[in-house]
Amino acid sequence: MRGPRINRLAWLAVFAALLAAAPAQAQRAVLKSDRSVLASFRPVVAKPSQSTVRVICDGKQVALGTVVGEDGWVVTKASELKGKVSVQVKEGKTYPATVVGVEDRFDLAMLKIAAKNLRPVEWAPSKSAEAGDWLAAVGTGDDPAALGVVSVAAREPRMSEMPPTLAPRSDSGFLGVQLDGEEGPPRIAKVEPKEAAEKAGLKAGDLVLSVQGAAIPNVDRLIATIQKFKAGSIITLKIKRGEKEQELKVTLGKRPAGQLSRGDMQNGMGSKLSDRRGGVPAIIQSDLVIKPADCGGPAVTLDGKAVGIMIARAGRTESYVIPSENVQGLLAALKSGKLKPKEEAPVVNVKDLEAAVSKAEDALRAKQKALREAEDDDGSDKKKIDALAAEVKALRQKLAQAEKALEEARKDVTREKKGEK
Repeated sequence: MRGPRINRLAWLAVFAALLAAAPAQAQRAVLKSDRSVLASFRPVVAKPSQSTVRVICDGKQVALGTVVGEDGWVVTKASELKGKVSVQVKEGKTYPATVVGVEDRFDLAMLKIAAKNLRPVEWAPSKSAEAGDWLAAVGTGDDPAALGVVSVAAREPRMSEMPPTLAPRSDSGFLGVQLDGEEGPPRIAKVEPKEAAEKAGLKAGDLVLSVQGAAIPNVDRLIATIQKFKAGSIITLKIKRGEKEQELKVTLGKRPAGQLSRGDMQNGMGSKLSDRRGGVPAIIQSDLVIKPADCGGPAVTLDGKAVGIMIARAGRTESYVIPSENVQGLLAALKSGKLKPKEEAPVVNVKDLEAAVSKAEDALRAKQKALREAEDDDGSDKKKIDALAAEVKALRQKLAQAEKALEEARKDVTREKKGEK
C-alpha cells in the first residue's frame, strides 16, 4: 500500500481548495495554477522553500538554486549562468557567487557563496515519485512555483525521446551535417555539399569532441552550441578521425529557412520554454508548467522531501526533473573544483570585424575634421587642439587594431577555402 507515505493533510488541503472554488466551477474548471490550489500546498513547500534560493546574473533573475551545504553550497541550472552571478537567500540577503563546477550532461552547476547556517534540502528516493503522484516545484515564496503530477517515473530516456532545442535564430550559424549517436560524442553521418562543414574539411565518420574548447557530450549539446554563434563566426572544432584527434577551424554558414517543425511551434505556444531542455541522461517527467527562470530548485512530493531538481520546461505541458540519486551522486565532484568550467576561446566573426573597422574609420574621420576646424579657427586655444590631436591618435590606434584583427580573420577564411589545415 502506498497510503502511509502520503501526507494526508496535504490531500485534504487540496480538496478544501477545490470545494472553496466550487461556486466558480459553473464558469470554468479549477486549474492547478489557481491561487487557491497553490495556497493549499503551502504546508508541503514550507520546509523545502527554506532550502531554495534565487540565482541572479547581471541583475536579472535567471534560475532558482537548491542549497546542498549549510556553508554556502548551491546547485542550480548551469546553462542559465551568463555574466556576473549572485545568489539571494530566503531572508533576502544577496551574496556574490563563484561557479565552482559544471556537469554539462545534467546541466547542473555548483555555486559557492560566503554564507553560513543555510538549510540543506532533505532528499527522498526518486522511486517514491510514481506516475500520478503530486509534484510541487519549490520556489522562494510561500506558494509552490508550479504544481503538477508525475507523468513518467524516473528513467534514462533515449536521446531521440527528448525534445529538440528551441528554434534557432535566423542569424545563427549553420554547420551543414547530419548526426548520429544516442550517447557520447556526436558522429557526423553525412556532410552537406557546399556547406560550412565540407569547406572546413569535416568528413562522415568524424567524432566531434569539443567546440571552442568546450566538451561536447552528445548530439543535443552540439546542436545547441552551434546555434549560439552567428553566421560568419569562425570557431574551432576538435574532432577524432579514426584514432587521430585534430582541430579544424570552421566558418559557420547561414542557416536555411523553414527548419521549425509543427511540433516545435506547438510546444512554444503559450509561454517560453527552457533554452536548454534536451540531452539529460536521467529524468522524472511531469505535466507541471514552470517558468524557465524557476528551474533549478527542488521538486518535492507531498511529504515535502526533494525527489530531484527541476531542470527544464521542455514542452507546452512537459517539464523535467533530475532524479535525486543522480544529483546526490554528482555533488562531491561538483564541489571538488575538478569540474570548474573552462573559458571558451574567443569567437571571430568577419562581418562583425568589418563593421568594427567601418565604425572606427567613421569616428576617425569625424575627429580629424574637428581637429582641422579647430586648427583653422583663430579663436581655438592650444589646450583644445592638443586634446583633439590626442583623440585622433587614439582613434588611429584603435583603427589599426581593428584592421589587423580583420586581416587575420580573412586569412583564416582564405586558408579554409584552400583546404589548408
